[in-house]
Amino acid sequence: MKSLASAETLSKTKGRLLSLGEDDRARWGRMTATQMVRHLTCAYEIALGERVVEPVKGLPPVMVKWVALRSGLRWPKNMATTPELVRAIKETPKNQFGDLVGDTIEKMEAVASGAAWQHSHPMFGRMTAADWMRWGYLHADHHLRQFGR
Repeated sequence: MKSLASAETLSKTKGRLLSLGEDDRARWGRMTATQMVRHLTCAYEIALGERVVEPVKGLPPVMVKWVALRSGLRWPKNMATTPELVRAIKETPKNQFGDLVGDTIEKMEAVASGAAWQHSHPMFGRMTAADWMRWGYLHADHHLRQFGR
């Protein structure tokens, strides 16, 4: 299973991010490329414990985590995100697109380095290092596919 723990997977995922253009259009959903990059940055900040969000109510987290991280199924299009991230991506970015991509890569590398991780995910509950590495790849992959990357 691919994860950010693999140097090859991390490198390829960063390359996919770097190939993204500000004017690229989503194949599904309403986010712009800029909003998607901001979304990834903010999500990595959650993983690193730099951004706090409330747990999402719904199915039992252990079940959701298994399906999302271990089943091999692709994540559904147009999944709901936390209200905190919805608000964050609607803010006007202060940086140019290339700098935003750089910010995302920096946060992705921080997650991959294991510098620090939050103890739980808002939808998946308790997370291990391996869980965060798997999630970090799958989340980026999901949104990069959204933009044809």
